Amino acid sequence: MEHYFGVAKENGLTDDEIGAVQSIVMGVSAGRIRAQFRQVRENIDYD
Repeated sequence: MEHYFGVAKENGLTDDEIGAVQSIVMGVSAGRIRAQFRQVRENIDYD
């Protein structure tokens, strides 16, 4: 991850821009995990 931060800095991205991208990525990841969890819950057979 540090490598990517270095490359981003070399390309002129600011800390605020990097933070915004990190927030978006974390939100997308959380949504994906939530969707997977929901699918598992729907597939559980309750007796």
